[in-house]
Amino acid sequence: MSHKFIPVSSCILVGLSIGACVAPEQAVEQAEQGIFIEEFFDEIPNNVPFLNAHGFAATFSPVGNVSFQNSFFMAQGANGRHCGTCHAPEVGWSLTGPMATAMFLTTQGTHPLFANNLDTDTPTADLSTVEARWNATTMLRQGKFARKAALPATRDYDLVGVVDPFGVTTPATLFWFRRPMPTSNLRSPIVHADSQMTLGTDVRAGLMKQIRANIINAQQGQPPLDPVVEEIADYELELSHAQLYLWNVGMLDADGARGGPEHLDAQPFVAGRFDLYDAWQTSSSSKRRQIWRGQELFNNVNPPSGRRCGGCHSAANIGLNINGTLFDIGTSNPALANPDMAVFTFQSRVTGALIQSTDPGWGLRDGQFAHLNRFKTPNLRGMAARAPYFHGGSAADLPAVVKHYEGALGFDFTSAEEADLIAFLKAL
Repeated sequence: MSHKFIPVSSCILVGLSIGACVAPEQAVEQAEQGIFIEEFFDEIPNNVPFLNAHGFAATFSPVGNVSFQNSFFMAQGANGRHCGTCHAPEVGWSLTGPMATAMFLTTQGTHPLFANNLDTDTPTADLSTVEARWNATTMLRQGKFARKAALPATRDYDLVGVVDPFGVTTPATLFWFRRPMPTSNLRSPIVHADSQMTLGTDVRAGLMKQIRANIINAQQGQPPLDPVVEEIADYELELSHAQLYLWNVGMLDADGARGGPEHLDAQPFVAGRFDLYDAWQTSSSSKRRQIWRGQELFNNVNPPSGRRCGGCHSAANIGLNINGTLFDIGTSNPALANPDMAVFTFQSRVTGALIQSTDPGWGLRDGQFAHLNRFKTPNLRGMAARAPYFHGGSAADLPAVVKHYEGALGFDFTSAEEADLIAFLKAL
């Protein structure tokens, strides 16, 4: 496999060290014009590399290129947003805090991402000035979107306590914020982190349900025509995104390895181990051997815990759960909450047991106390492009991801094993 390697900067991520203590007008004055690729190109070839902290990631589509001229990138409603507003190819078809901040700084907060109160810190926030928009979008600028959900009418628990820093939650409707999942590598029938849009085992049908809801709500549009919804769903299903190149390692499909998005496109959705880097077991490169060691740590049982990463991330070379199982891995634990995150307390009507949560997950959708705090097992490919991690962004980087599993699920790795596992995760 041969690639013409022409790196493309994902965008000018300006103001990354600018905190809330800096006036937004001053931050805007420091900003240069951002470059968002879909504004300049109708399409890009497959495997065009986009810069991230660890090297370059890329997207592959079986149609021969990645098009930006389709309904995914066309506003379907009144507020100027489209699917690509919140699922950007530059950052792994998701949205990160730095990119959201760049969108704000290069437009003084008038980018469609910030153009209404749908995802502001409170639904009635003042957006009349640059400073007001800056102060009203602290969560959006972390790459988090507002979630509002009524308690299900049929449920076996009650909401008995709320600490909401924004004061929006009511006894009937919860209000919190969540990271968006990527619109690539879509193989699992579970749609949305909390399975809200799942329709049985039909991935495409679930995506179409999600797209309709997005156009009506996030884009403030009318119910869309079927051809528009079908075009967006089929486009999303085409996209395979993965890390392509790592600093000090090189191309991830070299020397017999099968990293990168093109091999991912050919990967069937089946149960199995990761075997992308089997060929690097005896590589002359110590960095490549390290990635292989990390792969084996991921695949095999961690003796101190009796668990293995591949037990939940069971889809071969993708990392989704092959059965669509949703898990509680402790990421809604209030101990991980920042001061700007709500904490909800639920009580079982059956046993009287209490559960606290910063995001109730599946249980808020199906009404089952036992399912509170459970979430979809995410795709792992292209992780390097979309930090921070978990639905609440509680892990700032890949070392923090490994530390979370050690603390929450009892995994016990040596320092050397941690480094090996992180090297593997970067290579996905």
